[in-house]
Amino acid sequence: MPSLKDFVAALQAGWFPALAALVGCAIVIAGDWYQVPYLSSTPPFLLTAAVIVGVFAFSILAANIVYAPIAVWRSIKRARARKNFKERIEAEVFSSPPEEMAILAYLVTTGRKAFAAEFNDRRLAPLVAKGIVVKLGGTHSVLEWPYMVQEDVWQLLLMRKDELRVPNAANMPDIFHWRSGW
Repeated sequence: MPSLKDFVAALQAGWFPALAALVGCAIVIAGDWYQVPYLSSTPPFLLTAAVIVGVFAFSILAANIVYAPIAVWRSIKRARARKNFKERIEAEVFSSPPEEMAILAYLVTTGRKAFAAEFNDRRLAPLVAKGIVVKLGGTHSVLEWPYMVQEDVWQLLLMRKDELRVPNAANMPDIFHWRSGW
């Protein structure tokens, strides 16, 4: 006999295998009920197993049907949150002080979405605190820690690339290299 733990694990199954199991069990049970040849003499343990599996399959289908509106509601909520975050980050980017905008302009002009800088670079601290630049994790050199411009910010910067152009950026030394002073 299945335990409660088996039942909870079964509820995590997909709806398609549950539907297939329910149809198969219904055929076995109906075949025995209507005395269909080859199914009229099924052993009792097979009917018992078909009933138990059918009940499990039906409960999985019912749980998935009940969960469908919740999943739709969560996806709508997630889309709204993503939109709100995008609007907030856009407002945060364009209300940044000139020093922060200069760093973002340099990055978009040189096409560097990911870059390396000192672990606690004081110029990047406000951008990291705002969520505009992400300090990546892992084990790295303190002098060359990986950073990355957040994806929504990067797309926004690329859309406004012409406004943020830094002249002679190709001839400039790397402003984040620990030996250069910018």
